[in-house]
Amino acid sequence: MSARRKRQSLLARRPAPDIGFVLELSALTRPIGVRQVRRQQLRHIIEVAQLRNVQLQVVSPDRETHAGLDGPFVLLESQERRQLAYIEGQGGSFFISEQPRLGNLFGEYGILRAQSLSPEASVKLIEEVAESV
Repeated sequence: MSARRKRQSLLARRPAPDIGFVLELSALTRPIGVRQVRRQQLRHIIEVAQLRNVQLQVVSPDRETHAGLDGPFVLLESQERRQLAYIEGQGGSFFISEQPRLGNLFGEYGILRAQSLSPEASVKLIEEVAESV
């Protein structure tokens, strides 16, 4: 639990980091847990999405394919402008710091954002999902 709180404190850190997320709709609609808790989680996601330093987008539910189908990844940029990517899966986790793979992941993220709903439309969709839970 303390690791989760530590990650969440990042959202309120000063100076505020620029944070962007792209989520699959299925991650928001999967019926895991009690309905009331799922609804609270969705409302929390909406609150986070409305922070000035956060961009949250949902992949359009109409898309059959998108640039993120190879799996999740995290893109990072340090204060010194050093870029890294972090990939975690069942086979382990690792950082990518070398080109061309690093540049490819940053490119894939840009494409994925273009293939997703706008932040405003994403929040509206998450609100609809929360109401239906």
